[in-house]
Amino acid sequence: MDLAKVDLNLLVVLHALLETGSVTRAAERLGSSQPAISRALAKLRRLFGDRLMVKAASGMMPTLRAEAMREPLATLLGGVETFLHKPKFDPSATDRVFRIATTDYGALAILPNVAARFAREAPNAAIEIVSFSRDVFRMLADGQVDFVLYADNPVSGSFRARELFRESFVTLVRQGHPLLKEMRGAKDVLPIKLFTAWPHIVVSIFGGQGGPIDTALAERGYKRHVALRVPYFATAAVITAASDYLVTMPSRAARQLAPRLGLVMLKPPAQVTPYGYRLLWHERSHDDPGAIWLRRLVIDGVVVHT
Repeated sequence: MDLAKVDLNLLVVLHALLETGSVTRAAERLGSSQPAISRALAKLRRLFGDRLMVKAASGMMPTLRAEAMREPLATLLGGVETFLHKPKFDPSATDRVFRIATTDYGALAILPNVAARFAREAPNAAIEIVSFSRDVFRMLADGQVDFVLYADNPVSGSFRARELFRESFVTLVRQGHPLLKEMRGAKDVLPIKLFTAWPHIVVSIFGGQGGPIDTALAERGYKRHVALRVPYFATAAVITAASDYLVTMPSRAARQLAPRLGLVMLKPPAQVTPYGYRLLWHERSHDDPGAIWLRRLVIDGVVVHT
């Protein structure tokens, strides 16, 4: 039998006839007319080469062939209904693993704000952080990750984006650092000469010799000595707490790390224009209920803790 030539609506009519045993009641159930149901029954008889429904004292009864089709037909139509129904997402029942590509900055800035609610609402689900790399947007396009946390630098591809917040920089030093005594009433703003007098740690994900702070310093005729480059903000903060190095990093990461490591937050003398930090996802997952739930969770967490 060529399925392309089969009107699947006829199977709905057959199911109604089997359930009601009456052309009249089948028409009422389907919101149709008796003549239309009778015409559909005629087509069904030609399709299957069987009378399917025959007259009986109380209406109509199925032939043996039709009776044999009752259960598989109900299963088939139930499957079609499930197939066509918009999927629902129940966080309390899911064991889905959401994969988010980000640096340790994104993890520090976002995860503490959502972890407790995530665990409470989706106790069997998980979040997997994928290390940020040059391939993350290809991975997002290929469906290997669900989301990317990234700055507002331009990206190409069929991606949706939601800005989560604007971010600025702060400088961290250990408590008892000698420069704190040298600031002499400068409050929490580091004088540029002190800033450039001490060695620095720079966090660089992909390497490179400079960043926005170095550009801002150069515009004023200054240069800092970068003594150490590392790819992780948390590592830089731990080393800063154990040395006289300075590290300048986004403020949300600093606020997570400073109180835990006994670090002092200061304003760098070279001010950089705040930048946007975004959540990105692919067009294919835009209407996915699970992805929508996690997006809202992240956005709500940022709003509450901003």
